[in-house]
Amino acid sequence: HFFVFFFSRGRRSVLYMLITGSSGINAEYGGVYRVLARSHSLSTLSHSTLVAYIPAMSSELPRIREPAQMTSAYSSVLPSYGSKRDPGKALLQTLGAPSNAVRDRKAPQDWNAAYNTHVRLSDKDKNKSETQRDASNRLIRDLDQRTKAKQAEINRQLQDRITTVSYWKQRLTTEHATICQEITNLNMSKQKTQQALASTELPTEVATNCLKNREGREAIDLVQDLVDDELITELNLLSEVQQLMQTRLLDTDTRLRNLNDCKNSLELDIRDKEECLRLDEHCYKLNNGSAGLQQVSQHSIYDGHTATVDDHENFSQSNLEKSEVARVMSVLQRELNDFSINKSNDELQKQSELVGAMFRQRLKELTDAKTGLDSQLEKTNQEISSVEDSLHQLREALRSKDGPMKVATTRFAVRSKRPNVEQTRDFVHGGLMNEINEISSSQDALRNQIACAEETLHRLMKNKERLQQDIAIKKKSIQIDEQQCLRLRKTLNWRGFRPAGM
Repeated sequence: HFFVFFFSRGRRSVLYMLITGSSGINAEYGGVYRVLARSHSLSTLSHSTLVAYIPAMSSELPRIREPAQMTSAYSSVLPSYGSKRDPGKALLQTLGAPSNAVRDRKAPQDWNAAYNTHVRLSDKDKNKSETQRDASNRLIRDLDQRTKAKQAEINRQLQDRITTVSYWKQRLTTEHATICQEITNLNMSKQKTQQALASTELPTEVATNCLKNREGREAIDLVQDLVDDELITELNLLSEVQQLMQTRLLDTDTRLRNLNDCKNSLELDIRDKEECLRLDEHCYKLNNGSAGLQQVSQHSIYDGHTATVDDHENFSQSNLEKSEVARVMSVLQRELNDFSINKSNDELQKQSELVGAMFRQRLKELTDAKTGLDSQLEKTNQEISSVEDSLHQLREALRSKDGPMKVATTRFAVRSKRPNVEQTRDFVHGGLMNEINEISSSQDALRNQIACAEETLHRLMKNKERLQQDIAIKKKSIQIDEQQCLRLRKTLNWRGFRPAGM
């Protein structure tokens, strides 16, 4: 199937053909084709011509898209049914060209009027120019006088400003020298405080070692005595002194930072003053005949951040006041450092002397206890010797009863062999019985006494062993306190805690 649409303008006609696949035309082709026909009217392109043209053209048609794709692709070209758009009119407007315009012609009276207007305006401008020249001459003279007067005034102001800036520079320079000296003094005070802090390390180590050494005491001598209490007090005092010195050092560092900040502010202000003086003196020396003058635009000269005279003086005055306050606080800090060092030294020295006194007192107690134990040991040894002698005598006495017991029992056994009636309980029989019983009782008494003596000797030996152990413990305690602790504490020199020059 195919549909034909005609658009024409003048001698040029355009033929649009919409061809879709069908049995009458090659089904594998489809699309829109544009055919130009040169004729005076569309009637010259007859139906028979189109019928003859299409088969001949179909052999040259390219392979195109499917009909569904074709419809969307050429929807903007072909007019849609029910639309009011006129494609032919749009095409005519696109192909049409505008005609040439006709130039405008002037009348003679217009030319004369223009000439008279130019002459009148020229006379008017000449009169204004003469008036302007007179005003310019008067303005030149007035401005010249005002410029010279202003230069003289600026010179006086520059001189005054140089004097003022020199005054402030002198004050700042004096304060700068003073604060530099104060920084030196505070650094010396800081060094003394650091030496005082470092001097607490040896006493702390000595006190700690003394406590550790005294932990080597044994048994009953491992007691929390006054020496331990004072050593702990000394360690606590040393810790407090160290914290105090560290606090003083931190405060001193803060004061030094403040002083250095003030010093830097003064130096910056002094440099600014020197630069200002250099520039103002240069400006004061400048005149109209000076070399190197150049014109500078006003917008580059103006600075929206410039300060007023009051701001300038207040700035320098504030720097001076801050510096004075920092110096006063530094002096107070130095005095506080010296006071803390002296006070700490006195307290530590008193505590050290108290610890030494407690050591000496404890050594005296240990020595007295050891002496008493030695005396008791000697007495115990004597008593042991006596008990051993008594035990030897008891054992000899017990052995001496063996002979009489054997004689009596032998007699009793021999007499028990008497025959018949001769086996009588006569006086001999009764005497032997009494003798045997008496000897046996004596042996029992001696055995009991020997057992008591052995028990007493055992107790004495145990007591001797305890005394010997206690004496050894006392010796070790004396050796720890006297040889280790007191000899170690003799290395302390509390005068060394006070830094040199104080």
